[in-house]
Amino acid sequence: MSPSVAHAAQPSDGFSEMKLSASGQPHLLVSNGVSGRQELWQFELNTKQMVRLSPQGWDIASRVNGYGGGSYALLGDNPVVVARADQSLYTLQSGVARLFFKRAGYAYGGLVPDPSRHRVIAVEEEGKGAQALQRLVAISQHGRQVLAEGADFFGAPALSPDNHAIAWVEWSLPDMPWQHSRLCLGYFRSDGTVQRRPSIPQEGAVTQPQFSADGRLVCMSDCGGYWQPWEIQGDHWRCLSHQPFDHATTPWQLGESQHAWWPGGGVIMRLRDGWGSLESANPDDPWRLPDIGRVSAVSADHDGIYALAQGPGHFTRLIRCDHQGNQVVTLAEAGNACTTTLPIRYSARVGLHLQEAVSAFVYPSHFSAPAALIVRIHGGPTSASYPVYDPLIAWWQSMGYAVADLNPRGSANQGRRFRERLAGEWGYLDVEDALAMADQLVSEGVADPDRLFVRGQSAGGFSVLNILASSQRFRAGASLYGVTDAVRLGKLTHRFESGYLDWLIGDDEAKRTASPINRLGQKNTPPILFLQGAKDNVVVASQTFAMSRRLKRQGGEADVILFANEGHGIRHPANRQHLIQREASFYARHGVSPT
Repeated sequence: MSPSVAHAAQPSDGFSEMKLSASGQPHLLVSNGVSGRQELWQFELNTKQMVRLSPQGWDIASRVNGYGGGSYALLGDNPVVVARADQSLYTLQSGVARLFFKRAGYAYGGLVPDPSRHRVIAVEEEGKGAQALQRLVAISQHGRQVLAEGADFFGAPALSPDNHAIAWVEWSLPDMPWQHSRLCLGYFRSDGTVQRRPSIPQEGAVTQPQFSADGRLVCMSDCGGYWQPWEIQGDHWRCLSHQPFDHATTPWQLGESQHAWWPGGGVIMRLRDGWGSLESANPDDPWRLPDIGRVSAVSADHDGIYALAQGPGHFTRLIRCDHQGNQVVTLAEAGNACTTTLPIRYSARVGLHLQEAVSAFVYPSHFSAPAALIVRIHGGPTSASYPVYDPLIAWWQSMGYAVADLNPRGSANQGRRFRERLAGEWGYLDVEDALAMADQLVSEGVADPDRLFVRGQSAGGFSVLNILASSQRFRAGASLYGVTDAVRLGKLTHRFESGYLDWLIGDDEAKRTASPINRLGQKNTPPILFLQGAKDNVVVASQTFAMSRRLKRQGGEADVILFANEGHGIRHPANRQHLIQREASFYARHGVSPT
């Protein structure tokens, strides 16, 4: 599509998904920094311009599993996209959206093209809540075919280059896809359905199956303790990289692709001490693009490699290099980063006899040390903090704060053993880890012991509230739509995570004991700021207000900032700006000001 057809303004916020069309043109899903919507853009290699393909006002996103992903596929050069509002599929042609497929009450994600049959393959989710059902389907303008069903969940479909074979991942409750999942393979019949072969045996979990241009099947498996690339031939598995690092991120979303292959070679992501790099998969021809921070998507064709790369000094970039890692160029960047100080990785000893370690990426204050410190705890909790540019961190630094992005036990990107360390211990180990990191940074002279603050969102908010219930080490804390009642969450959560809390905490009695709603409210609880969506069905507003009233009755201080049109998460840019302003005011009012 030419710039004369579509609006050619530069996008203003983050890039997420990236795929190459049949003609080799990179397509990206872009978050609009003004509206908060996700739009589809194309980078035109000839003109070197970003061109928006989705119509003005469109919002593209899958809702499968609650986290989505894989919300578009390129059928030839024509995108097929999932509309966030009703999950219908549309084709985009010449700046116009045309209905491709609609089925009320169904959601779609993980889209991949099946060009020889003029259709797309997708994960289909029917219904909501605990009764939702999933299957793998093929969708054309003439209808849909069921390709696989029977498991609780499906993900990561991938087609062979000759379109004769299909691989995908399945798993069932109570597991999450990074606990136990299986790689499946099938062959297309003449009528377009799939003849399934027996599941390919392997311990642990698998993710991101990919076929190379010459038909090799490669997937990431953590059977060796880390996400590593394995080539599958028949029932034989061969590890392509024995290095003890994760080569993929935890599969919270569909449609992820962090490795790519071609005849005689390939490219992979590696995470060393939390830092990402893009590297050759061929040990006889090694090369490395180091210290990227995180690689969120990789694609390759006969001309070169394309990747979405995040780093500590810049927003997400679309980069390109040749198959030898040379001629690296930035084709597009999601925004202009402000001046920031590169993070320093600190470790703290924890556990019995201090035999374990946790780490944080620490961003020092732009002013003198020791400084007021904000310890941030990521969501998940099986997610991770990365050394990538975050404008909020840069702003806190400019205000005189130091920021520690903590990766407590249970975080991703440090192997299966570290990831599973949180089993039955959520609400306890994360509390210990945050306190240990704060003490470590005080001892290092980074943080002022009298000006410590902790913040977290969703699962990270659960940790924040339990930290403040357990200790007065921090002066104050902010819980952004933080989990308050694990028993209630277990009953309300979507099907994807319906067995997760049992693994993280235990039975209902253990959940009650670990829940902040039952631990907070004692005297001398540090001040708490609750930031809450009025439409949140996970952490309901009435429960947050009840907690605030209880804390105040005990002589504590608690503020609730309610966002009328938000759910479990603060999505709209104007609301996020208001959130930051209120949070900064709260810190200053409670003595956590950097000055």
